[in-house]
Amino acid sequence: MTKYRLFITFGLLWFFLSAAQAQEWLKAGPYLQELSEDGVTIVFENTIKPFSWVELRKPGSTSVTKYYDDRDGQHQIYSEVIAPQQAAPLQNFTIRVDGLQPATQYEYRVCTQLVNWVQPYSASVGDVYEGDWYTFTTLDPNATEHHLVVVSDMHCRPDVLEQTLVALDYQSANHIIYAGDMMNNMQIQDNTVMAPEEPYASFVNKSVELFAHNQDFTILRGEGETRGDISRFFRQYFPHCSGKLYNAYRWGDLMVVVLDGGESKADGDPMADVTNLGMFKPYREEQARWLAQLIETEAYRTAKYRIVFSHFPVTNETLGEDEAGAAHFAQVMLPVLNRGNVDLLVAGHRHPEEPTLISKGSKGNEFPVLIQGHNFGARIDIVDEKISITTAGAAVQTRVKSLKR
Repeated sequence: MTKYRLFITFGLLWFFLSAAQAQEWLKAGPYLQELSEDGVTIVFENTIKPFSWVELRKPGSTSVTKYYDDRDGQHQIYSEVIAPQQAAPLQNFTIRVDGLQPATQYEYRVCTQLVNWVQPYSASVGDVYEGDWYTFTTLDPNATEHHLVVVSDMHCRPDVLEQTLVALDYQSANHIIYAGDMMNNMQIQDNTVMAPEEPYASFVNKSVELFAHNQDFTILRGEGETRGDISRFFRQYFPHCSGKLYNAYRWGDLMVVVLDGGESKADGDPMADVTNLGMFKPYREEQARWLAQLIETEAYRTAKYRIVFSHFPVTNETLGEDEAGAAHFAQVMLPVLNRGNVDLLVAGHRHPEEPTLISKGSKGNEFPVLIQGHNFGARIDIVDEKISITTAGAAVQTRVKSLKR
């Protein structure tokens, strides 16, 4: 009897040690970005000097396709020459998987091989590490029901993020949106202003723990994501196929527009860490021109529903001097959005004690504006041609409201 107990105990110990060793090379992720009808981006970071790739298969299949982080014909690897000189980690891989079938389930895993050194005519590589298999399902172009969860202004509170997502029943949602200020700043170096924060500890790790292995999240910047030494690497953590941080996505008969207001303060404001280092005013004006073109496209015009996400509320209101950037954003965006037959704009930024729904026409807006965030979020359900809004959080009572179209 003792012999069998020892054997079972040793077997369990070996299993758990092997599982831990199999994942110790993985610092963060993998997490999904920009899931579409025919593809997805898989993001992860390693703890070793790696050459990494993604393996993809259909459930039950033994046929595996490999995808790499390719740039200009070369597979990307960790570089000892470049990495110590940059604030952002270069073990971060963003691998786009394209050419998939819509509404289809796939399995994937990330793999990494140790790279000891690379020379002009030779290289030294080591062990290969294979991650766990995860699943995702590509979007259905014919989808007519939509369940969206949006939260914002978590300000590096992963526990509150989890409580809010649970209150909104995130597991039954098919889209999750983070509407900015998920962090107070993007800073990894010690400083005299605020404690350093980075995306993984702030909210990415919690998202991976809950869902992001298998479902993507869409993130837009608040002012917090524009401040700090790694803020300029935002796209490296959250890549966009378009190359822009503002985007539009057609999810079945739903058009989703994601706007990027940038910094809430004026260009050159010394409190915003942008003095001589950023020019958001022309960036917002460029974005407004893009939006004007978007609302004339067939994809936009033929959508049955149109929902816009913005960190800053887009209304005609007088704001203080410390909100000059947010005011300029509303000034250039509102006239365009008023022409866009928008069903709903969802924003954050203001940390309201309870949900605020600004009705159509009350503040120069020809569409309703929902302000959520900080201690609660919102769920938007589009079912049977009705748009329902549920707001809930860890310490906020659940409220439900239906929109008239």
